[in-house]
Amino acid sequence: MMTPELILMAEESAAKTFTVEGPLRSIPLPFLKDIFGEENACISESIVSQWVVMIILAVLFFILGRNLKLKPEGKRQVIAEWIVGFFSGYVEESMGTRYKRSYGPYIGALFCFCILSCLMGLFGLRNPTADISVTGAWAIITFILVLYTKIKTGGFKGYMKSFIEPMPFMLPFNIIGDFANPISQAMRLFGNNLSGIVIGGLIYYALGSFAIAVPAVLSLYFDLFSAVIQSYIFVTLTMSYVIMADADA
Repeated sequence: MMTPELILMAEESAAKTFTVEGPLRSIPLPFLKDIFGEENACISESIVSQWVVMIILAVLFFILGRNLKLKPEGKRQVIAEWIVGFFSGYVEESMGTRYKRSYGPYIGALFCFCILSCLMGLFGLRNPTADISVTGAWAIITFILVLYTKIKTGGFKGYMKSFIEPMPFMLPFNIIGDFANPISQAMRLFGNNLSGIVIGGLIYYALGSFAIAVPAVLSLYFDLFSAVIQSYIFVTLTMSYVIMADADA
């Protein structure tokens, strides 16, 4: 039988349990409890964090994009045109002029969404990209774009024929390769962001009240530098996979 002292120690230990959750909690959906179970009947914290990111981006782009003039009359339109020109040039350089108009907006939106999601940790919120379901969904979109490009440029017969090129015995390897790319893309972004959260959290958790004396260099690396690098890698891989799938390239 546990004594009151042991119960108090256990409660204190439980209260200090390390966690990577943010201040935004999952939103419970009681009416789905009988279908998915009590633990799964909720809108996850990652979804809530993504709502925050979408609201921020929507407000930001609304401010930058309203009342545009043929000739820029202020810094706001200059910034907006620079952002559009930057991503259009980035896509043109990586994929060619033919893809600039069709992929420029998507790559720009994906990069902004990805980098702002990675930067959520700087504001004390949970990073959505530390959830495999988030990065996996983005990778699935890339997979669909690759599949669409292969069939559009090479035809359905050409797509099926590509599985046995250059030799028929390459069939299983080509099939694995088609699925390995989006899986590795999702796991790379997920793993880097989750490991950063865990490492940083463990260090601050271990230091306890002394954590305030730790320079913010650690957070700047995992939440800022790593966010930019990982977002850049993710969109670059997306463009690389699509252009490699183009039979006319």
